[in-house]
Amino acid sequence: MKTTAVVFPRADAFEVRELTLPEPGPGDVLVRTLITAISPGTERWILRGKHVGTRFPCVPGYHRLGVVEGCGSAVKGLAPGDLVYGSANGWLETDVVSMWGAHIGHSVSPAGGYRTYGPAAAMPRARMEALAFTILCGVSNRGVNRAEVKAGQKTLHIGAGIVGHCAAQLAKLRGACPVIVDKDPERIAFVAKGFPAIPVLSIDDPELEPRLKDFAPDGFDLLHDSVGQPATIDRLVALVKGQGTLLLQAQYFDKQACAIDLDQIKIRELTVKTTCGIRAEDWEQTGEHLLSGRLNMQALITHRLPASRILEGFQMLHTGRPHNLGMVIDWE
Repeated sequence: MKTTAVVFPRADAFEVRELTLPEPGPGDVLVRTLITAISPGTERWILRGKHVGTRFPCVPGYHRLGVVEGCGSAVKGLAPGDLVYGSANGWLETDVVSMWGAHIGHSVSPAGGYRTYGPAAAMPRARMEALAFTILCGVSNRGVNRAEVKAGQKTLHIGAGIVGHCAAQLAKLRGACPVIVDKDPERIAFVAKGFPAIPVLSIDDPELEPRLKDFAPDGFDLLHDSVGQPATIDRLVALVKGQGTLLLQAQYFDKQACAIDLDQIKIRELTVKTTCGIRAEDWEQTGEHLLSGRLNMQALITHRLPASRILEGFQMLHTGRPHNLGMVIDWE
């Protein structure tokens, strides 16, 4: 069976290729893709060739919802028509590797690589779009869990991207008081319009520090970084209260360029926490938040494209223009 997939043949290049799927075995499922979502962080770093373990040519992506079209005789717990989340796959072209491999039209793989959400026909399209971002939103959930955010705390989030904004939303759901800082005027305007209850300030505002001190006169309990700019971290660490928490969730590939001022962290006796990936509880909690609408991912989606135009999405990812945040690809 042939299918189409997005392939990064080398750094900073992307194309659509035809791949050959293996014949399904007794333990395999055949899944047709419904929706994929482009990760504005991980997939950009893979495209640049900087993400740990990146190899070319590769099929990128880890956000994928599909419908089961066939099950092997030994498969249990799944049936044709089920909505599943996962990028488990494989193909016969040995020169193409998988960097999670979500952006593909069909897949054949063992059934254990999927989470199921019942009949696909019962899931509203808007909920599918939000659910497609489960892993990325789960990173935010993982961070809020690791930071042990509590009601009444003041939290400062660097970056109004999906991870930063979803973390702020989750902090607010816990009764904390979040504020976000970002540099991009278009992004600030976009998220401020969709979420007026969460303040978003410009890092370039000459009155930023006074504004933040008005917001948290006694200092912030948490400084959360999802961007990876050490100068910004160093600048805002000064606003964290003594024995507060610094949560690092960005990508830090360049050891020298990403060095932060440890003396300022030490002086304040801050606890530094990091995360990598998500855990089972993040899957469950994030899925519940997205399906209930408590976590508003819909308002962070800037573009919806059919699969026939998927390369336009990767061009936007590559150049950053026009402004984009959440990008959903409809494979139907």
